[in-house]
Amino acid sequence: MLIAACAILALAACSSDDSVSVSNPKVQFCAVGDTNSAVSQLTFSKWSSFQMVDIQSNIDWQVSCDADWVTLSNHSGVPMTGKTLHLKVTVTENPTEQNRTANITLTAGGQTAKLAVVQNATYVDPLGWISAEDAGNAMKIGLNLYNSLEAYGTWFDWTDDPIETFQTCWGNPLVTADWFNAVKANGFNAVRIPVTWFPHTDDNFQVTEKWMNRVEEVVKYGLDAGLYVILNVHHDTGGEWLAADLSNIDEISEKYVNLWTQIATRFEQYDDHLMFESYNEILDENKQWVNAEGDAFIAVNQLAQTFVNTVRSLGENNQHRNLIVNTYAANGSHDMLDPFVIPTDQIPEHLMVQVHNYDPADFCRMTKELNDDEELPVWTEDYQNELAAELDILIDYYNTNHVPIIIGEFAANDKIAEEERAKYAEFMVTYCRQKANISLFYWNEIISRTTFQPTYPTLMNALLKAKEY
Repeated sequence: MLIAACAILALAACSSDDSVSVSNPKVQFCAVGDTNSAVSQLTFSKWSSFQMVDIQSNIDWQVSCDADWVTLSNHSGVPMTGKTLHLKVTVTENPTEQNRTANITLTAGGQTAKLAVVQNATYVDPLGWISAEDAGNAMKIGLNLYNSLEAYGTWFDWTDDPIETFQTCWGNPLVTADWFNAVKANGFNAVRIPVTWFPHTDDNFQVTEKWMNRVEEVVKYGLDAGLYVILNVHHDTGGEWLAADLSNIDEISEKYVNLWTQIATRFEQYDDHLMFESYNEILDENKQWVNAEGDAFIAVNQLAQTFVNTVRSLGENNQHRNLIVNTYAANGSHDMLDPFVIPTDQIPEHLMVQVHNYDPADFCRMTKELNDDEELPVWTEDYQNELAAELDILIDYYNTNHVPIIIGEFAANDKIAEEERAKYAEFMVTYCRQKANISLFYWNEIISRTTFQPTYPTLMNALLKAKEY
């Protein structure tokens, strides 16, 4: 942040060469490319980062700083008639709980100009709750409880909310505490619990008590096992009522606020191991995955902000809980990240951004049709380079915005040989964890829900490489 102020030294002086007289000398810190905007202060967040400022001088000059946590790209220069010099000011991360200030001094012709450098402190939650940054580094790698609480279908009667039928209609048994205990025992730190809510609501969009009770029971399984738990709104998106539809945003928002008020109120008592995820893969009214238009992005940003506002307004633990917001279609491309606006939050450092990744498509989703005599894909350098290019977008987003990233879903097709999937998984998790605070949640089965043993031990061990970073 640049704070404009007069930092011009209008002085009658000479350059360091006393034989060169300088009439009407000028020395100033100014905004980059704008000599009319003088600068007296640079303000930084707690993170390691840099800002640019220009020096304008027609006198030999020197510049220094009184703090070792500030690095300057230049320390001296010669007169620059009609030109400026870019000065890069870099600060290290502030590890303290206090704001800190340094002073940059520009000296020329016996005169000085000052530029203050202010860096904010590391935020300490008043309740001692873990920050989003620390939560990401604590989770690192997790699993999805997939095709269970988010399952629903039209081939059975919804009357009286048959919750056991819903949970098993996509082929999985009812989940028990034993599965969560096995997830923890095998080294994972977190579980994402997708939940579809609308089939379990009445005419006033109130969630049935028995469905809310069952969701709470499953969430407690995870928390009691010592896991971080992400609870979301899942297949209410993707073509159902919750859409990025700006033309109906008021009606959608009313239902959305109603739903999250119920969820957040019910789960208010649980500590910072429980996180809320705004929505899953939200699409526009035309169910477009990649060709969304501007109004859809506006709608997503509004719903993300509404989610944060709603949860925070309920106070108590919900005022401090880590919240997760997803991009349009949970897509991590430039096309979806660039228009996405991270919500404003009344409490610092408690937001995370989520995307999903099932690429390279020919490997993970096997979009290329195979002839009967063709072999299943293997992990190659080309696939690795393709995936790295996509992950670099997320890494850059993290380093630019300083908001932790969650890849809430990723997986490779189960038909592919386990050792090849393990190569993919190890690259995925290590590349992310080495370069940024990105936590990852695998989608397909890793721990059996009947035997509670690893289904693919080689793949599981590859995923757990994330814990090394």
